[in-house]
Amino acid sequence: MYEVNRSVIIVVPQEPFWNWLNNLPNSDMSELTLEDLQDDANSYLIPACENADEVWDEVESRVEEIFAAELADWCDDDSEWPDLHPDIFREWFDVVLSSIVTDLSSEPLEREAFETIEI
Repeated sequence: MYEVNRSVIIVVPQEPFWNWLNNLPNSDMSELTLEDLQDDANSYLIPACENADEVWDEVESRVEEIFAAELADWCDDDSEWPDLHPDIFREWFDVVLSSIVTDLSSEPLEREAFETIEI
């Protein structure tokens, strides 16, 4: 077991995001619910932070990047996206944070490129 030199945020979708997702052209969300998305929300590793205030500072400094990643996960046509304003992000997502990440696996960490989900 090892402490990883990162902190983590979990970006949990809320009703406004769900409404946007359901209104995308050619969107078929019949197999998913908002609760499904909330139960398996995206996590983001960020630089190691000493406390929750530092984590929030990191989120605030990267809110547009995080917002774009959440939208791009479902729609790669950014003309369908809302304005990437922090106030909209806060309406569309809750953020859960932890300044400490512990790796319980003995396997090495691997990285893979981001890929858009086809809906």
